[in-house]
Amino acid sequence: MGQKRLLVLGACGDIGQGIARGAHAAGLQVIAGGRNAERLARYEDGSGIATVVGDLSTEEAVLQLWEAAQRPFGGVDAVAIAVNAPNAAKALMEWSAEEMAGVYATNLLTHFNAIKVMLPRLPEDGMLIGIGGGTADFILARMAQLSMMQAAQRMMYRGFAKERQGGAQIRELMLISMINGERKREIAEPHWVMDTEVGQHVCAIIADPETFKGPILRLESREQVGKPEAGKSIA
Repeated sequence: MGQKRLLVLGACGDIGQGIARGAHAAGLQVIAGGRNAERLARYEDGSGIATVVGDLSTEEAVLQLWEAAQRPFGGVDAVAIAVNAPNAAKALMEWSAEEMAGVYATNLLTHFNAIKVMLPRLPEDGMLIGIGGGTADFILARMAQLSMMQAAQRMMYRGFAKERQGGAQIRELMLISMINGERKREIAEPHWVMDTEVGQHVCAIIADPETFKGPILRLESREQVGKPEAGKSIA
């Protein structure tokens, strides 16, 4: 077939934008998806990256987004989900149950809804990749809720992969390195992975899923971009 068609969800965030730009530079046809039409306008720069407005709050909303994403290039072959909503930094004892439910809805259920709707609709050789973080394994000061959601997200991707019987494949890519994205350019250090390099790595996974077996993969350094891990994938 021709060029792969990649739908990037959360394409207005630092990592999502990096994936969209990096994948487009690597030759994929990219559809950038997000909730905010005004922020998506940044892609109206003649690059050829298409845009689609929508959200992942419910399965019905995801289905509408999916159907809209079919139009620019006649279909979607792969999906990258880079959706993580910002939340407050405070001790767990300071959170109310209602606030924690909101964190759960915007950081975990968004991925859950997208997977349920989109994974079965991808082609047989398709791929769905969710972006996770290293805080699944450690806790930053006053950010335990983030670690809780990242750990739950990782187990969710493992669960979907374990239950999957044929069809499109599913991976989670955990970003262990700090990422040099739009909002961190001024403080980024040379060894940080560039946002567009995350896009390059996503492309490598899509192109060769048998090498990047997963279902849980880790990107730890710039030297690793586009290369498989040495025995570190998590079943």
